[in-house]
Amino acid sequence: MKNKTWSDWSKSDEARYSMLYSYLKKKLKDLDEFTFIDDNKRAIMTLIENNENWADKTKEALLFMCAKYLKSSNDLRYGKMYSSRGYEYMQQNREEESKNEQDPKEQENYRDHQYFMNVLNTIDYNNIKTINEHYKYLLLCLLTYQPPVRTSYYINSKFIFREKDNDKINNFIRINRRKPITVSYIINNDKVSKTKVYNMNKKLSIININNKKLVDLIIDSYTKYPRTYLFEINEKPITQPTLLNWLRDITKVNAINNDIMRSSYINWFYDHHKSIGEREKLAYMMRHSVLTSMRNYLKVTNEETVQNQPNKIIELQTKIYEIKKDCHKEVDDLLYKKRRRDVIRTMNNGGVPRESTLLKYNIEYDDQNKLYK
Repeated sequence: MKNKTWSDWSKSDEARYSMLYSYLKKKLKDLDEFTFIDDNKRAIMTLIENNENWADKTKEALLFMCAKYLKSSNDLRYGKMYSSRGYEYMQQNREEESKNEQDPKEQENYRDHQYFMNVLNTIDYNNIKTINEHYKYLLLCLLTYQPPVRTSYYINSKFIFREKDNDKINNFIRINRRKPITVSYIINNDKVSKTKVYNMNKKLSIININNKKLVDLIIDSYTKYPRTYLFEINEKPITQPTLLNWLRDITKVNAINNDIMRSSYINWFYDHHKSIGEREKLAYMMRHSVLTSMRNYLKVTNEETVQNQPNKIIELQTKIYEIKKDCHKEVDDLLYKKRRRDVIRTMNNGGVPRESTLLKYNIEYDDQNKLYK
């Protein structure tokens, strides 16, 4: 980018700028990373529109980014040209969205909500051996048991345990150890955080997780792998491509993405919840409006395609897994209770407890009797 500061130039604009530069490097010679839009403004619009691999929404976003760049450079003539073409794409895209039809990519990679439930049910959580496989399982649980939020939250949120650790700037996942133990998303920074609805009502930045299985999983995840970020590799947050690769690997769907997960969840939710009030609550949890849900994510699915998805095999695998799980459950309960007793005895004899150990065994300190229990 140019060495200039523009107040309305966002991180999304920067990402699109880099994306366009990477693409044009293969098309144009002697491309200057800092001036390529100025230098090639006559050709870039055609090159964007002729890219058969980009969806019209992507072309719309890139055209508007170029318009913003050129206007900020005081090139109002070309800025207006790019803006006008972007607006034409926007109208075309809104018209297509209003039909609530899936595009070819969505038709190929869409799976109904039950598909993801079945995938999770085939996995024996206690036999997951590596942190990467653990992360994949956790990611799919977050996108299935809880209304999916935007990708940015999953790749930059940090663990906190106290309300005062919320700096009102960054994104967090908070584990509140007071009984009953609760877990919540805290989204201070995303696409809509500065809009009127979310900026004026800060309570909407806190999204409680109500699914007990997911709450227990998040607590156990932190206990097994204490860390700063919800997902991290080598103490650094993961990237969006890594998250997508994990999602595609665990679901075995080649080009699935977070938007498809959001669409699948909304379709399932709307099938079971008919009231406007329930749908408004869901929209707030997903950080958009009911109109956005219905226009961008609620889709008219091809019933034949959905019915032909490989759910039957997964359902059979699920039954096999449930039988195995029942056999091990009683033994696991006895081992857990024994280990909990051993930990409490160690701490009451002077051992220093770890936060992760307290969470794992649900242990509290009794101030009156001066004992852990």
